[in-house]
Amino acid sequence: MCFISVIMGSLNQKEILAKVLAEYEKQSLNFSQFEVIVIDSSSTDGTVEFFKKYKPDFSFKFITQANQGKAAARNRGVKEARGKYIIITDSDMIPDKSFIKEHLNALNQAEFPCCFEGLTFNMSRLVYPVDNRYISPYIRKNYKNNSKLGWYYFLSGNVSLPKDLFLDAGGFDEDFKNYGWEDIELGYRLSKKGIPLHYLKTAVNYHYHIVSYKDALIRNIDKGASAKVFLEKYPELKYFLGINPLSKLLYKTAAGNKLASRYLNNPGNISNRFIRWLYSEYFYLKGLLD
Repeated sequence: MCFISVIMGSLNQKEILAKVLAEYEKQSLNFSQFEVIVIDSSSTDGTVEFFKKYKPDFSFKFITQANQGKAAARNRGVKEARGKYIIITDSDMIPDKSFIKEHLNALNQAEFPCCFEGLTFNMSRLVYPVDNRYISPYIRKNYKNNSKLGWYYFLSGNVSLPKDLFLDAGGFDEDFKNYGWEDIELGYRLSKKGIPLHYLKTAVNYHYHIVSYKDALIRNIDKGASAKVFLEKYPELKYFLGINPLSKLLYKTAAGNKLASRYLNNPGNISNRFIRWLYSEYFYLKGLLD
């Protein structure tokens, strides 16, 4: 069975990393068959000191570099990887005990080059060990295992593929400096090369992170800014990225409305679910259209 490398970026997540790495110590796969590589973007919370003392039984490597964004960190990790296959995940994703084994088995059994998107659960409460009462799947549609997914499901919290395939495609585009889209953009490029993406529901991990509504709005501005980079590269995706007459009208109307301005200045006070969604869209469009 081939060797596989787990790649993740990190920035000021020492406490969560301790939980995440502890679960890699419980993997059902033999420790000689995988490695974990963490690329840290110059954390200031003691992460580097933690890494220096961390000595797991599996092969572990950490690299510290200047903060150049997620795309650059992951690309560096893949270049350092020794595995024939790679898993791209995040430093706040807690793996199930068979997480690596399921990805490796699927890649080994694939008849042609392809990618696998695992089953990620979001957490409504940060309970550790994970409590199944407080989780929900990130991909909400109940696809069957091994179903072919659209390229827009190429999500780097739980995705695997051959290392050579990643490198041949050029890796993540480092023009993406803000939050979001660098993984889906790679998925789009791979799909244009005819590389399929399959749903691997047996490879499970848990997103140990809850974002407040107010923080999500701020993140949506960054996500919109990344979408603008995406749009410049692929104008044909304007509707997918949310550019249409209705969205432009929504943005223009909200920006010029006094009542809307009151909500925008106090986003954490909004309780109506529709209004919350509406202004989430507004902040995304702000990053995309401004």
